Amino acid sequence: MEERRSAGLAAEDRRLRERETTELERDENVEATDITCGPGHGISIGSLGASGSSDYVSNVLVDRAILSGTTNGLRIKTWQGGSGYAKNITFQNVEMHSVQNPIIINQYYCDKKEPSCSEQASAVKVSNIVYKNITGVSASEEAINFKCSKSFPCREIWLEDVNLAYQEDESVKASCESVKYLTNQGNVSPSC
Repeated sequence: MEERRSAGLAAEDRRLRERETTELERDENVEATDITCGPGHGISIGSLGASGSSDYVSNVLVDRAILSGTTNGLRIKTWQGGSGYAKNITFQNVEMHSVQNPIIINQYYCDKKEPSCSEQASAVKVSNIVYKNITGVSASEEAINFKCSKSFPCREIWLEDVNLAYQEDESVKASCESVKYLTNQGNVSPSC
């Protein structure tokens, strides 16, 4: 099993267009501030645990970002069968405009059809994730989607002053599968 890790990254005043994305893999002590992104894929941590790898991401701060017309907003994606962790991650002061999947944690990420895409005995652990002062408009009805592993549920997810609306003027939804210790503080919409 391969172990991958790096330490220390600072990204400031980043403007990303078209197919570009801000993606973090195998990093510790990361600060990404003043990011403008879109259209494109959004801000992703992962994919972690691919091909049974051990990946470690911790102490990440994403602060002051504007996402416009992106496929994803703030995403953490991990494969089944890997190991390691994604922990102590804060997304704060983010504005979204017509973002397809504004807030998403997917511990079942898979870009192909094969047995490795199903529930497995190991997974990258996701814990202590904070979403604070996140506002804007979702291009889909489901603005928050936490699809966490049954074997290794997401732990300590904190939503504070999250206010997302659906661009179709209908009610916006949240889905929270296998989350342990979910905390809402302040105005949180939608909520699980």
